[in-house]
Amino acid sequence: MLKRKIVYLFFFCVTITSSAQDSFDSIDTLVMLNEVSINSYRFDQFSEGSKHQQIDSLSKSNHFSSSLAEALNSLSTLYLKSYGYNGNTTVSLRGTTAAQTAILWNGINLQDPLNGGTNLELIPLQVIDKISIQYGGSGALYGSGAIGGAILMESKATFNSGQKAAIELGTGSFGSYSAFAAIHNGGKKIASSIRIFYRQAENDFPFINTQQFGHPKMKLSNSASEYIGLSQDSRFWIAKNQQINTHLWLQRTNRELPPNMSALVSKQSQKDDVLRFTADYTLTKTKMDWMLRAAFLSSKLNFNDSLSGVFAEHKSQSAILETEVNYKTRDNHLANLGIHERIDWGVSSNIANKSQRNNLALLLNYKIWTPDKSLQFSTSLRQELIDNAWSEPTPTIGFNYHFKNHFQLSGKIARNYRQPTFNDLFWQGGFAKGNPDLHAETAWAEDLAIQYHRNENLNSYNFSITAFNSYVKNLILWIPVEGIWMPMNQKEVWARGLEVDFKFHRKTDKARLGLEIHYSYNPSTIEKKAENESSEILKKQLIYTPKQQAKALLTLEYKKYQSSIEQLFVGKRYTVADNSSWLKSYGLTNIILKKSFSKNNYDYGIGFRLNNLFNQKYQSMRSYVLPGRNFQLNIYFNFI
Repeated sequence: MLKRKIVYLFFFCVTITSSAQDSFDSIDTLVMLNEVSINSYRFDQFSEGSKHQQIDSLSKSNHFSSSLAEALNSLSTLYLKSYGYNGNTTVSLRGTTAAQTAILWNGINLQDPLNGGTNLELIPLQVIDKISIQYGGSGALYGSGAIGGAILMESKATFNSGQKAAIELGTGSFGSYSAFAAIHNGGKKIASSIRIFYRQAENDFPFINTQQFGHPKMKLSNSASEYIGLSQDSRFWIAKNQQINTHLWLQRTNRELPPNMSALVSKQSQKDDVLRFTADYTLTKTKMDWMLRAAFLSSKLNFNDSLSGVFAEHKSQSAILETEVNYKTRDNHLANLGIHERIDWGVSSNIANKSQRNNLALLLNYKIWTPDKSLQFSTSLRQELIDNAWSEPTPTIGFNYHFKNHFQLSGKIARNYRQPTFNDLFWQGGFAKGNPDLHAETAWAEDLAIQYHRNENLNSYNFSITAFNSYVKNLILWIPVEGIWMPMNQKEVWARGLEVDFKFHRKTDKARLGLEIHYSYNPSTIEKKAENESSEILKKQLIYTPKQQAKALLTLEYKKYQSSIEQLFVGKRYTVADNSSWLKSYGLTNIILKKSFSKNNYDYGIGFRLNNLFNQKYQSMRSYVLPGRNFQLNIYFNFI
């Protein structure tokens, strides 16, 4: 039934868009001012001193029919904690937890108010046009949950792009099939993009079960999955300096949850439904921009275990209203003032009553630069009123200095925080109880980086070294208190390290060569333990946090042929707090081959991806098996 509704909605949106396009373009042409990207304006303009990584369109296109988790795992030094196929996949950025990395979609934080997490495996790449990562916290810009950094996703329609359509079909190992269709309509005053996606897989891959006696060869069971969804983006010029943008994302996921290696059978399943909508109005003038945005997020999770007779339903909703003013006080001064209101609701079988939290945030950002823009300095301050109680302010100060010899020096100091989740505060049942007296987790973080960039004839080079430091206090940990598990603010963690990034590109009339290398060294140690923990864990590396990671991507394009090699290395990860047990380091090699064709008003192509070329046996989380060698094959058609 949901599939049918999504298909109907897809064609209805197409019809409305085409009709509106024709009628609106008949109006006399208006002279449009330069566009302002409201979704990322504050993040781009006031993030001096921060390290950014943007996933380019070519690298993104190498991951056909993939999730955001799969792409980030290959293309960044984020560590993805995967609980096997169909399980949750969360991110660890600079030694932080999943709830300490903000996930933003068109400027809206998607972290669930119940558990603070976002399952990156449930985010299809097809709904995202732009992906960027900010390493290092900036609580003043992103709010709660950005201690480690932020993943920024944007989707938008494009003006003056004409009418386009795209179809993509894919298949792969372990009974996987995917389909994607999109229509883009970009006129002078109205632009719209509608996308519908579908994916299913049996995920019944073979593996050696090292947790069972005799290490038998088995097939993963109870692991089928199905994803279906629709996204729609629209932009309207309602006057020469006024614009309205809307974004809609609907998705349903049905997943069987396979057993881990220590279990023999599982009858668990989970259904996830999400609805995300945001709309903003922008007024642009010579020295001022004003933005008003409203958003609504709804998430519903149904968990069922027919063996144990357990059924659980969790719901969360968020209503968001934001307004910001950007004002250019002088030629080299820029100010931003904002008020953000967010109300979260949570309902769960483990929460006695419907929980609610009201968060009012006041923002002040200021930026100044020299006339030649060689020195840029910004400062930000965020103050929040949470349920009538003022939180501690979160300031940030950062700078970029460009030398005349292709070097840049940048640095930042920021205070960051994470509010307790509804589960932390209100959980009831299962020999566990929430703690309404919890304090927010807090951290001071510092970054210092040197970067070299040069364009030389056909070649471009980019090299950077970033040193970072973060000390997290009031870390929330569930511990037993008189036989009942409760969350307490008792631990402290020190995360620090170095990141090295190198990019080289060479482009000629017929060919393009690209090389990217990313390396991170990230000691993250426990500096203060909880009362019930052994002193043996002090100064030890956090569990499931590799000290070292490296990722490399080599790409060669010649005419309409393209080949790429992805190489991943993940270091040893400890599985217990005293570091007495660990998972071995591993390396993965992926191969991508593509060929495109053009004819008349359309182009088409075929892509082949071979993952885990050398059939490496590895685990991201202990006892949760991941597949060996596997492939994906897709064909696409673009109509202009």
